[in-house]
Amino acid sequence: MTKLTEFKTKKDRIVDIIEPTADLLDEILEFVNALAHEDTFLTFHPGKMITRDEEEGWLKNNLEAIKNQSLLIYWAISNGKIAGVVEIRRGNSVREWHIGTIGLMVDQNFRGEGLGRFLLEFILKKAKELGIRTAIVTLFSDNEIAKNLYKKIGFVEYGVLPDGVYRKNEFSDHILMYKRVN
Repeated sequence: MTKLTEFKTKKDRIVDIIEPTADLLDEILEFVNALAHEDTFLTFHPGKMITRDEEEGWLKNNLEAIKNQSLLIYWAISNGKIAGVVEIRRGNSVREWHIGTIGLMVDQNFRGEGLGRFLLEFILKKAKELGIRTAIVTLFSDNEIAKNLYKKIGFVEYGVLPDGVYRKNEFSDHILMYKRVN
């Protein structure tokens, strides 16, 4: 595990930022299953626990995508547990290679401590170094905390799909936002 940098939260907790590693398969599995159980504002299936084999396949595929420079992922680690994950995935074609879609997840015990903002700013810096010119995010319209965070960092809304996402037996609009990276 190579530490790239560290972050001190508002509660003075030290969080190490690392690249993903197969050595932490069980930790990432525990992290995503906790989020699935919580039924956060994420698009993967709520309540469906991901198996170790599924997560191992996901990690293997994503480590390969990192090698191909089509994906950047960073994990935030505190006391041996994953506290957050941020990623940016390039567009699928040569015509969209300059666009990256960001995904952000923060453990409920670390929300409100500045970790999400730090991870977003970190991934934007790394995306710029990789030559990504535009970053996009998609979010549920009722996720006010995320929407406010993205706006503070400079993301601008460019589209809304009415009733585009479904969570907890209700439809929400799917909001699309972008930010120029360089």
